[in-house]
Amino acid sequence: MRSPIPFSLGAVLFLTACPNDVKLYKEPDDNVAVNPGQISGRVCDASGKTWLQDATVYTHVKDGDRIIETKVAYTDRDGFWLIEELPAERSYDIFIQYGSTRLWEQEEYGVWLADGQKLELDEPDCFDPLQIDVAIVSGSYDDFALVLQNMGFGNYVEVDGLDDDELIGFLTDLDNLLSYDIIFFDGGGSEAGIFYEDPVSSEDEPGIGEEGEATDTGATPLYETVQANLQAYVAARGSIYASDWAYDVVEQTWPDRLDFVGDDSIPDAAQLGEYDLVNAAVSDTSLANWLDADYIQVEYDLPVWAPVESASDSVSVHLKGNVSYRVGTSTYSLPTAPLLVSFTAGEGKVVYSTFRVAKNASTEMLLVLQYMMYNL
Repeated sequence: MRSPIPFSLGAVLFLTACPNDVKLYKEPDDNVAVNPGQISGRVCDASGKTWLQDATVYTHVKDGDRIIETKVAYTDRDGFWLIEELPAERSYDIFIQYGSTRLWEQEEYGVWLADGQKLELDEPDCFDPLQIDVAIVSGSYDDFALVLQNMGFGNYVEVDGLDDDELIGFLTDLDNLLSYDIIFFDGGGSEAGIFYEDPVSSEDEPGIGEEGEATDTGATPLYETVQANLQAYVAARGSIYASDWAYDVVEQTWPDRLDFVGDDSIPDAAQLGEYDLVNAAVSDTSLANWLDADYIQVEYDLPVWAPVESASDSVSVHLKGNVSYRVGTSTYSLPTAPLLVSFTAGEGKVVYSTFRVAKNASTEMLLVLQYMMYNL
């Protein structure tokens, strides 16, 4: 699990060249025939967190101080660029621009291109979704897999959250959990007896023995083993992202962080939220800057979601809004309720969204998800 990459003012570009203040320019010898060369590289955007597509990369072919030709290339969807057919045995300044903005604080970098050389510049440090190991515990009421596919994530494993045997096998193998950088929990998976005590069969709930097999009563209950594993996973720099009805994963494992409506000691007691279209305030300044927006729409297209009444001081609230919930025939309002939150637990982090992510996968919400993931 790599640490979050800090924001920077300029795009990141590493070049295999001399320092900027010691450019070893060589005068080309016109009497010596040389083969043309090429220069390639990769560009990360200004945040340092995604490869930049459609940036303009250019260099000038010079005769002394006179520009005789400008060679231009554009970055592809993965940030790669290539400038070919460059006269060799001379130095080049590489410029990168996105729109009208020069993408670094210093204006130019000098690189020497040798006879026939295919010069590949050092790749910058940049967030790459293909290098992150992700597990998705599927459920009935969200679809993180679809959202991540749309964001370019291809390196993930799906666990059937509705198959008790598969889910239990996944959650009780701590070493396997620790192999993932992020674990997503869709809402609507199996929970009773796994994440919390099953009120129906609590008297004869099996436990987990030393070899991971079910044992007779008297051993550690399964849900306690699962909770302990999730706590250990996050403490060891793992990250969890849960949505909608997967709130019990968060509430039961870290009960002191969020106060949901209803009795927090009773599983599913918070499932009281009403249909709603909320103009959510972006209460996280960095997220607001990332979005260049102070508000974003959040839709609750299904009822009985789990509203959060309040969060502890150790919890960061990223989105908040006015929502309502129903108890029997009575409707109650929650002003400025937390809608998207996160907190650290040891070296890792937990994120919970009260709304279904796939249903809210607008361009703005995908940017929100990207921001949250890049900070896990």
